[in-house]
Amino acid sequence: MSIKKLTQFLSHRRISSLGACAFLLAGLTGFTGAAAAQSAPALEATQKKAVAVVLTQSKVVKDAQGKEQLVDASSVKPGDIVEYRAVYTNNTGKPVTGLVADLPIPEGLEYQPRSAKPGASLVQAATKEAVFGPEPLVRKAASNKIEPVPYADYRSLRWTLGQLPANGSTAVSARAKVEVVVPPAPQVSAATPQAPPATAQR
Repeated sequence: MSIKKLTQFLSHRRISSLGACAFLLAGLTGFTGAAAAQSAPALEATQKKAVAVVLTQSKVVKDAQGKEQLVDASSVKPGDIVEYRAVYTNNTGKPVTGLVADLPIPEGLEYQPRSAKPGASLVQAATKEAVFGPEPLVRKAASNKIEPVPYADYRSLRWTLGQLPANGSTAVSARAKVEVVVPPAPQVSAATPQAPPATAQR
């Protein structure tokens, strides 16, 4: 599987700045084809004022002493652990409030328990139904018995980050285990967060 570094990946939710609205770069929609080219100057101006987000992916390995290291994740195989890290930077010059970060977990990856950082009350998880709740998620079985949701069914994480100071940065991260190699997902609109493109390793 080949995984590329992504930037401007995460969608935004409810981002405001002391009466002004700040748009996360990945949340911009409606710029396609000729319209995107015509709107380039306006888009560039918006980007300079936006809360920018950069997502990187690293493979977690252990050295000879058993210490963890993060290395390039351009090639991974089933059983590997991948760490996703998203860094948000406020370029608006004003504090941003109500910052919420969403991190999709692609098919073929199993979220690693309690690996989301920051954790505790700041992060919630969801399955493909997109109903968020604290980790560990639970569900009602056929017998009406409450049972834990398998971590392989987790498909998204959401952090309620709150305020981001002017010109400040904050980061979120999580780990997942590669279960199977899946083909790349079809292209969708910019409004939908994209899973990292993956190809089978030969």
